[in-house]
Amino acid sequence: MSGALVPPNAFAQDAANGEGGMAGDDTDLAARVRRLEDLEEIRQLKAYYAKCADDKYTDDHRRKPPVEFARISRLQASVFAEDGVWDGGKQFGTIAGREAVAVHLANVPWTSAMHYFLSPYITLDGDRARGEWMLWQTCTFAGDDLAVFMTAKTVDDYVRTKDGWKMARMAFHLKFITRFDQPWSIDRNAPIKR
Repeated sequence: MSGALVPPNAFAQDAANGEGGMAGDDTDLAARVRRLEDLEEIRQLKAYYAKCADDKYTDDHRRKPPVEFARISRLQASVFAEDGVWDGGKQFGTIAGREAVAVHLANVPWTSAMHYFLSPYITLDGDRARGEWMLWQTCTFAGDDLAVFMTAKTVDDYVRTKDGWKMARMAFHLKFITRFDQPWSIDRNAPIKR
């Protein structure tokens, strides 16, 4: 993937360049429909990851029983390709392989979390795609019950497989993690003062 910015209305750009657009034939229409379906499948894949991430906790901010927590973590990891990579950066480490990712997700340091993935910017390149998302997450550390806000950018590489779109890599770029009771400008990305 080139990493170049693509105009949000790529169809209009294609039409302006004489590469299809509204006057196209059935092949053009099929390609446009497939593009829309691909984009929606990728959005649903990310939404499913977030749903599973949050379903591991009860409404009163507790981890579900270990067997249930691990089962949901496996569902969460199912969005990755078999050799997919969960890259949490220096804060959370890098894990390769769907099974290893499932184990990692079953051992996260939270007793509660809510994931909000926003502002998707997705580019398609045949059977590969890249998505950039902003993450807003509220979470509570296990052990001392410390409530924190966290925000990050995730850069996801996707690959089309026989089972549909999967994440080849999800790279987490922390913007800040801060205690609920202080502004994010104090600790920034340093270890949180407890």
